[in-house]
Amino acid sequence: MRIMLDTNIIISAALFPNGRATEALLKALAFTFETMLPAWWQKSVSYNTRNGIFSLNTGQRKECRRMISVIVPVYKVEKYLRKCVDSILNQTYADFELLLVDDGSPDNCPQICDDYAKRDSRVRVIHKPNGGLISARNAGILAAQGSYICILDGDDQALGDMLQFIHDTVSESSEPLDMVLFAAHNVYEDHVEETLNYVPEGYYNRERLENEVFPYLLTDTRNGLQAGVIQAHTWDKAFRRELLIEHYTREERIRVFTDVPMTYECLLYCQNVYICNKPLYLYNKTNEDSIRAKSRENLLTKSFSYLIAYMREHMSGLEPVIDRQLNEYAAMLIIRTGKWRAGTDPSLREAARHIKEGLQESEMLSYVSVKGLPPKVAAVIWLLKKGMYKSAMLLCAARVKQQEQQTVRPG
Repeated sequence: MRIMLDTNIIISAALFPNGRATEALLKALAFTFETMLPAWWQKSVSYNTRNGIFSLNTGQRKECRRMISVIVPVYKVEKYLRKCVDSILNQTYADFELLLVDDGSPDNCPQICDDYAKRDSRVRVIHKPNGGLISARNAGILAAQGSYICILDGDDQALGDMLQFIHDTVSESSEPLDMVLFAAHNVYEDHVEETLNYVPEGYYNRERLENEVFPYLLTDTRNGLQAGVIQAHTWDKAFRRELLIEHYTREERIRVFTDVPMTYECLLYCQNVYICNKPLYLYNKTNEDSIRAKSRENLLTKSFSYLIAYMREHMSGLEPVIDRQLNEYAAMLIIRTGKWRAGTDPSLREAARHIKEGLQESEMLSYVSVKGLPPKVAAVIWLLKKGMYKSAMLLCAARVKQQEQQTVRPG
């Protein structure tokens, strides 16, 4: 939906003989309009006093989109979908559109989506053949009309003031923000944890991003090899529509870590962002049928090589530190899979067999160079490249035991 707004106020000097008082009134009106209209709307507020006529002009037919589009890809989430949609429709901020993208779901999700569209004019439904999460998300992105886009998983929920926070943050900014980042609650069966960004809260211009965020975006090697300081999820962020249209992920064969390429590519093209660690999202960690719940097991597949190849094509060379981080990121995910195998397979022999099969299918070792990696990571990758899989799993098992004895940031 688009709203056309064109306001002109004209006051004749004859009605108000005191010209100075009238001019003061118009200045006050201009200030009122400037504060009422959000910063993201390109407004024009002016007044003149030619020929004894005082006029206030708030813009020549400026076009105002709905500020926020919310996209929910839907596939086999019948158990959770109503709670997800209700959490969006019951937001304290109401001027949004909700796009439910049915990705050929074989359950009752398509009918649930249609029922919501009949009851609420803000809901639009897109039905499409199954193509995977990225395919469904892209269909929503290309159909979205809002100035900012949020993307939720169909088995999660938004806290009641999430969209209000995004609206207020963008509206109060002196210039259009490229992204707004916030935090989330990870909801388990018996407890809740927070997912935070590991940088100070506040406004980041391009210079501050280059100095404080980009050197640790994908990976952080200040204390071993860990995940970067910014969470890669798409659901704890709002993206400026023009940014997302330019940098959404085109490779729909990626089926693991589907948020990673789009989030990080968009960040690398941002001129400014606002980051806070206020939890505004409920991330459902109880759905064992979800793709993300199985992603660690399925890391070393052909899809994994699609992910790394795409990231290299679209992110390599954007910043001086990114090429090194791309290498570290690929190594980190191989190590993560190795640790998972070492901790869950019945024997190191089985873990070694599985890691060998996965590396052969994914061809991931061809994307990783030992050079420049932290020593402990380099040792594992070197052993894997030499075909010494059991020795590599011994090192991974030792790392698992060490992590069980200490609390470290996930990575």
